[in-house]
Amino acid sequence: METFSIKPYEKKAHYTGVAVPVFALRSKQSTGIGQFSDLKYLADFAHRSKIDLIQLLPINDTTTFMDWRDSYPYRAISVFALHPIFVDLHAFMVDFTETEKARLKAEEKELNALEQIDYERVLALKWDYLKRVHKRRGNQVRRSMEYQKFVKKNDFWLNAYASFTVLRDTYGTADFSQWTDATTYSEQVYENLRADKEKSEALDLSVFVQFLLHQQLQEAVAYCHQLGIAIKGDIAIGIAHDSVDAWTSPELFHLDMQAGAPPDVFAVNGQNWGFPTYNWEEMAKDGYGWWKQRMLAMSEYFDAYRLDHILGFFRIWEMPKDSVRGLLGHFSPAIAMTDQEIEDNYGIPFRAWGIERFTQPFIKDWVIDEIFGRDYRDFVIQEYLDYAGYGNYRFKKTFDSQRKVEAAHLEEWVCLGLYQLHENVLFVHDHKDHYRYHPRINLQNTSSFREIGAEYQERLNRLYNEYFYGRNYDFWKERAYEKLPIIKNATPMLACGEDLGMVPDNVPDVMYRLEILRLIVERMPSDDQFVSRLEYAPYLSVVTTSSHDTSNLRAWWTENQENTQRYYNEVMGWQGPAPRDASVEIIEQIIKRNLNSNAMIVALPIQDWLGLSEELRYPNPKAEQINVPANPFHYWRYRLHLDLEDLVSNDKFTALLTELISNSKRVD
Repeated sequence: METFSIKPYEKKAHYTGVAVPVFALRSKQSTGIGQFSDLKYLADFAHRSKIDLIQLLPINDTTTFMDWRDSYPYRAISVFALHPIFVDLHAFMVDFTETEKARLKAEEKELNALEQIDYERVLALKWDYLKRVHKRRGNQVRRSMEYQKFVKKNDFWLNAYASFTVLRDTYGTADFSQWTDATTYSEQVYENLRADKEKSEALDLSVFVQFLLHQQLQEAVAYCHQLGIAIKGDIAIGIAHDSVDAWTSPELFHLDMQAGAPPDVFAVNGQNWGFPTYNWEEMAKDGYGWWKQRMLAMSEYFDAYRLDHILGFFRIWEMPKDSVRGLLGHFSPAIAMTDQEIEDNYGIPFRAWGIERFTQPFIKDWVIDEIFGRDYRDFVIQEYLDYAGYGNYRFKKTFDSQRKVEAAHLEEWVCLGLYQLHENVLFVHDHKDHYRYHPRINLQNTSSFREIGAEYQERLNRLYNEYFYGRNYDFWKERAYEKLPIIKNATPMLACGEDLGMVPDNVPDVMYRLEILRLIVERMPSDDQFVSRLEYAPYLSVVTTSSHDTSNLRAWWTENQENTQRYYNEVMGWQGPAPRDASVEIIEQIIKRNLNSNAMIVALPIQDWLGLSEELRYPNPKAEQINVPANPFHYWRYRLHLDLEDLVSNDKFTALLTELISNSKRVD
């Protein structure tokens, strides 16, 4: 069997990893949040435990709203800039006065006593001290060869990024459409800022901080490499709508569209990430130069990477800008349907009944009653609807999109009900050609579908299944082959793809042929099996127990007693009733199943590794879930409850992990 090397310094067939976001790390030297320097302590722990890979979440700057909402790591304002919150202030203690040191230590004591991250307070504290460092050390650093080399190598993005941060802070918003004299970037914008003394200093500060972050991350990565530990990064599928990349190259993005995901078990209404979608046709004109630069920049730090939502390189779930939830989207690109095709091939009276019957919200008295209750029908009609004749209603102009409903700040039950009314359609218009159509995802769940009768329901089901499960597969395959090889071959990094969700049948084959590792989560099978059959996991895959979007093993064990019982008896092969909680022995057996797969990489969340110890596991496993995918404004504030230094020195635990890994297929 051919094996693959993550890093030229060590060729191995199998790797064992620990997955944890940088922000979640905790050390005795940290400032209320994990930072790049904490990776050294994590590497020490990994090395003692025979773990040879560290898997991270995105680490780019996300400062858009300038509050806790920026804790979301997948909405970067620059795909090149690192997040200032990850800087280690202790590297500059010699620059602080005794009073400043005392204040910093007092603040750190309070922040580190918190179970979760106080994002806003931490970031404000770090910027306060970074400005002090810049004032006292900036000129000296700027004269250094290292600094000048960094600026020269990264000049293709640094000036624009610095300008963006200065203008964002000046206007109090990252929405560059509101920057009266700088709605698009040019070198003149930068020169105008340079001409202002105060803004020029702010530009210098922004670049200075990026240099410090670069140095600290490179130092941490070098330390990991000395211990034989590889670093796997995360390449987010999207960018923030209000970002440097969209500001400098708006032609590369569809800024009037939003990316997301269709509904699944984690988000029944789909997901709306709010990112603009890519203009792949424009990107192709220079051979995907933006992507090449992005990958090369990340290769300075990472040996491998997770390509977030790799399905987006086949097709993306795209919603118009006036959608809030994900149900009104369609895959893009996709082969849309004409009205004639819908009528001739499927016998659906698309034009005869009126296209509006299929594409406009279906609203009648009984529909309103179902959603809001009979007692509120008159209220809903009076406030939000107009009568359209023949027992039908339409939205008032002030509420005729989900964004308008959202902007009205209504009570939650009203808002959610109106969203549901907007989604009560059977087809959506194609985003490029208004006279072509796509069946609405999960249209069978709508009252509009229930109303049309059994005969037409059967016809719609046939159309639906043929559209979503086959019609576009070859088309999407061709789109993936246009771009993925170029992006993958831009660097020597090992490519891994996150291919969970609504996966076309030919995606695994494309990934195999391109030597991109698949992601396999045991509890999330890609077929009709109860769980993924880990004994059949292909070598070119990453196997894991949980992800940042799911509960950890211990919390999952309590979520569905029927599934737990079945797993306990059928998968683990243990007899009798399943225990209510997952004991250390149960967690150990599940982890052994993962470690003994043939996957090239088994990378488990640190929460699941800690589940192996009664002394180290967190009392409330539900509190350890990092993200809730259904909530687009989830607060990403999970933090490890243990200091990394204590994990490093815990001989009993590191010996347990060493034994587990040494007695598995992870050892070559």
